[in-house]
Amino acid sequence: MIRSLDALRVFVTVARAHSMTAAADRLFVTPGAVSKRIRDLERELGTPLFDREHHAVRLTPKGVELYRVSQNLLDTLSSALTTFEQPVTADKPLVVSCEPTIAMQWLIPRLPDFYAQHPRITLHLFASGGPVDFQASAIDLALRRDDFEWGPEVFACRVADEITGIVASPAMVHSTSAARTMLHTTSRPSAWRPWRARLQQTWTVDRELEFEHFYLSLQAARAGLGVAVGSVYMVADQISAGELEAPMGFIADGSSYWLLSAAPIDSDERKIAFHHWLVAALRQTADNPMPGA
Repeated sequence: MIRSLDALRVFVTVARAHSMTAAADRLFVTPGAVSKRIRDLERELGTPLFDREHHAVRLTPKGVELYRVSQNLLDTLSSALTTFEQPVTADKPLVVSCEPTIAMQWLIPRLPDFYAQHPRITLHLFASGGPVDFQASAIDLALRRDDFEWGPEVFACRVADEITGIVASPAMVHSTSAARTMLHTTSRPSAWRPWRARLQQTWTVDRELEFEHFYLSLQAARAGLGVAVGSVYMVADQISAGELEAPMGFIADGSSYWLLSAAPIDSDERKIAFHHWLVAALRQTADNPMPGA
């Protein structure tokens, strides 16, 4: 018999994250504490719940069964507790999680426009990527690219195609040298897939450099270190300012951006307003990535 709802909460968080370490980050505890709670739960039930792998964990058949029951139980409890909450109003801050580079390069510069249209809605912005545990956090909405599985329990609405292009400083684009350095990012290793052949048809690649985050590779491109692949939403303002150029234009890379929520958004006027504004603002950027071109 399970004696603690908290043990189930830890179990569900690990199952969703596929990692003890990632679950610990979401629960704001140490990985050791998460591992101990899972071991105690397995001992209490008399069966292993996870198969431990090198960098991840995978549910055993008994774990899958418990996850299904636990998820339903926690969802039912969460729904019941909402009846005790105050109704959501436009005056309550809307907490939005957004991938860091999109947040810095696109969303924050456009917030004055959002506030001009919706002066009663206050956004609290968190820069983060990857899976979101809505039950364990105060996040209302998350803007994510579909490079991971978020599960059927998450409400998701598609807001824009991902559109990318090769970008570099004007000096690099117009240099008479035939050699170019390719700038990669470990946070999106497939970014060059639709562009490598096109680059090599125009320039010779003399070197390849790797950066940890998309933002850093784009900063390196602005500094003249080489050519990077950038999302149109991440580079449109730099192109408009003359800091970057996209000599080969932009193409959709097959992925998309989605707005995620713990539940359908049609009962929350703040979420509806942000969703409608977001779709329109992203479309405006995608339709006019190179002003004056």
